[in-house]
Amino acid sequence: MKNLILRNTPDIADLFELRDIPCADGKNTYEVYCENGKIVIAGDCKISQAMGYYTYLKKYCRVNFSHCGNTEINVTAAPLFDGKLSKIIPRQKRAYLNYCTFGYSTAFWKWDRWEKEIDFMAMNGINMPLSVVGSEAVWYYTLRDFKYSEKGALSYLSGPGFWAWQLMGNIDSYFSLTDVKYIEERLELGKKIIDREVELGMTPIQQGFSGTVPHTLRRCPEFPRFRMAMVKGWCNFRVTCIIDPTDVAFKKFGTAFLEKQRQLFGSYHYYICDPFHENEPPVKQKDYLWKVGRAIDTMYKDFDPESVWVMQSWSLYEKLVKSIPVGRLLILDIDSSKHAQTEEFWGHDYIMGSVHSFGDRTTLHGSIGKVASNEYALNKAENCVGTGLFPEGVYQNPLYYDLAYQMLTEDKPVDLDSWLDDYAERRWGSDEKCLKEAAHLLHKSCYNDNCTGRETGSVICARPDTELQHTAPNDHRELRYENRDLLEAVKALLKAENAHTDGYVYDVCDMTRQVLSNYCSVLFDNTIKGFREKDVKTFERSSNAFLRICEELDELLQTRPELTLAKHLADAGELAIKSEDEELAKKERENFELNLLTQVTVWGPVMDSINYDYAWKEWGGLIGTYYAKRWQSFYEQLAIEFPHRRKFSTATKHRYNERNEYRGNDFCKRFAEFEKKWLATADPEQPTDGDTVAIARELIEKYESKI
Repeated sequence: MKNLILRNTPDIADLFELRDIPCADGKNTYEVYCENGKIVIAGDCKISQAMGYYTYLKKYCRVNFSHCGNTEINVTAAPLFDGKLSKIIPRQKRAYLNYCTFGYSTAFWKWDRWEKEIDFMAMNGINMPLSVVGSEAVWYYTLRDFKYSEKGALSYLSGPGFWAWQLMGNIDSYFSLTDVKYIEERLELGKKIIDREVELGMTPIQQGFSGTVPHTLRRCPEFPRFRMAMVKGWCNFRVTCIIDPTDVAFKKFGTAFLEKQRQLFGSYHYYICDPFHENEPPVKQKDYLWKVGRAIDTMYKDFDPESVWVMQSWSLYEKLVKSIPVGRLLILDIDSSKHAQTEEFWGHDYIMGSVHSFGDRTTLHGSIGKVASNEYALNKAENCVGTGLFPEGVYQNPLYYDLAYQMLTEDKPVDLDSWLDDYAERRWGSDEKCLKEAAHLLHKSCYNDNCTGRETGSVICARPDTELQHTAPNDHRELRYENRDLLEAVKALLKAENAHTDGYVYDVCDMTRQVLSNYCSVLFDNTIKGFREKDVKTFERSSNAFLRICEELDELLQTRPELTLAKHLADAGELAIKSEDEELAKKERENFELNLLTQVTVWGPVMDSINYDYAWKEWGGLIGTYYAKRWQSFYEQLAIEFPHRRKFSTATKHRYNERNEYRGNDFCKRFAEFEKKWLATADPEQPTDGDTVAIARELIEKYESKI
C-alpha cells in the first residue's frame, strides 16, 4: 500500500500514515483523519486503505482519476483537515471487467498500463478482478504437454484482439499467433498482474475450462476416443469443438489445464467458465444439462476443494445451475437483469452488476439517475454478496464511470445535484458556475433517465444504406435527448476561464464530437429525403455538409492521441515481439496491427461478417480514411441513381439484426472490397499538436445556429 501511494502521489507520500483496524461486523471499513501533522489512513485491509486514500484525494485534493483524460494524479500538497472520514462497505465482493474488455480496451496494454489500472481498481474498492492475461500460455503449454508441436499449439490461439472471444468459447484460431516469444511475454505480464493484485489483497477470478478444444485433439495419442461435439459457428465463424463434459476425457484435459494454470500463476479458487456461451447445447437429452453441471463442478472440486465456479448470467441454463450445490457457484449478473427472473438465482450467491458499454463505442450515453439511485442498496437478497462493473470497454463516458465506480461501495443513493457540482470541480479544475451548469446539462442530455440500454449508433460510422436503422448489431438510431441541450453543455464548458485539467480538454473534444455526430444523423435523413423527393438542392447541401463535418471531426480528434487510429495502431504494433529475424518481426507486427484494424471495422469473419462495425470508433484517422470514404462513395452512387430514386434501395434481400448482409448485393460487395483493401493498406496520419479547445470552439460557433 505504501508503494501505491508513492506511485500515484510521490510529492506527498511521506505525509500519509497507514494503520490497521478490525473489520466492522465482517465488512470492509476505513477511516481517514489527521494526527500529529500526518494524514492517517486506517483500514481493515489494503483495499480498504486504498479506498480511504482515494476518498481523501477526491475530497481534499479535488482529484478525478479517469481512463479518459486526467489519467495521472497530479497532487503536490496534502491539506490537513478536522474530523474523520469513515465508511463501512455494505457488500464483501466487488467484481470488475468483462471478457470483452480484454479485447476492446486492454488487448495491447503493457505492464506500465496494467500497473496503473490495478492501482485504480484498488482505489475504487475492487477486490475481484477478472484476471485472464497470460492465459494464452496456459493453453499453449497444456497443448504442448499433449504432444502438439510449437506451430500446432500456436495456430490454435487467436490473436490479442480476439483472444477474449476464444476464452468464451465463441471462436478459435482467428489471426493465429506465430511466435512463442509472445507467449512467454504474456506469461510474464500475467504473473505480474496477478502477483500485484494478490499483494493488494484482491482475489483474482481465473480462467476455467468448459470443454472447448482444438478440432485436432482426436489425433493426440492421449485422447484416442472421446465424445466430441461440434458447436454451431458463432456469428458466421467456423464451428468450434468441445469435449462432451460427461465424457471422462473432459476431466482429464480440464484438470491438466487447471494444473498448468496453477503451476504458472498459482490458484486462487475462483474459476470462470460459461458452457455454451451465446450458443445452444449440442445434446438435447432431458438430463444433459444437469450432467454437464455436475461434471464441471466435480472437476473443479476434485482439483481444488476450495474452488468456486464463477458463471456469467448472459447465457444461463436453469437445469445446469440447479445441478450445482449452493455455495459452490458465484453468478455474475452482469446487467442486473437476471436475478429477478430466476428467483434470485435459485439461492446461489451472485454479484449484481452493470455492463453499460458495448464494443467500447465512442458515444456519450447512460442514465446517471439510475446509477445514483443505487439499485445495489435496494436489493435485500441475502445471496446478493457483491457489486460489479462489467463494461465491454472503458475508454468512453468519463462522467458516467466516475459515478459508477463510486456506487460499487455506497450503501445508499447519492444526491445527484450535489455530486455533479463536486464532479465538475474535480474533473475540470475550477469551481466556476458555468462548469457546474455544463455538468447538469450533461445530465439533462446524454445522461438523462431515457438513455438506458443499448447506445445510439453513430451514423458516421455506419455502413451506408438507404434503409439505415443500425450502426452495429442491437444499437438504434433514436437520439433520446435534445442535441441542443448537449450543445449548450459544450458552450458552458467553453465559457470557463480557469478550467485547466487534461480532463477539461478531453471533454471539450469529446462533447463537440458527439454534438456534430448527432447532427450528421439529421443531415443523413435530409439527404435521403432530398434523394426520394428529387430535391437536388437539399440532397447536395446535406450530403456535402455531412462529408465536411467528417473532415472537421477528423481534424479535431487528431489533436487527442488517445482518440486517433494512429495511436492505437502503434500500441498494437508495439506489443509484437522484436525478433532478430526481421521478416518474422514484421509479420508479427502486421498481424497485431491487423487485429486492431479488423476489430474496429469488419470484426469478422472477414469474408462473411455479421458483426461488422460492432466496435465502431469515432477516431481521428479512422473517420477520414475509412468511414468518410464509404459515405462519399454512397452519396456518389445516389447521385448517379437520381433518375431512378423511387425504386433504388441498397437493402439486401436477407438482413441480420436489421442490417445488410455483408456481401448481399453488388453494392455491399463494393464496400467489402474497399474494406478489404483498406485493411491491407491503412496508414493513418499521426496525431497533431493542434489546439483542441480552439478548434472545438470554431466548430461550435460554426454549427450552433444550424443545430
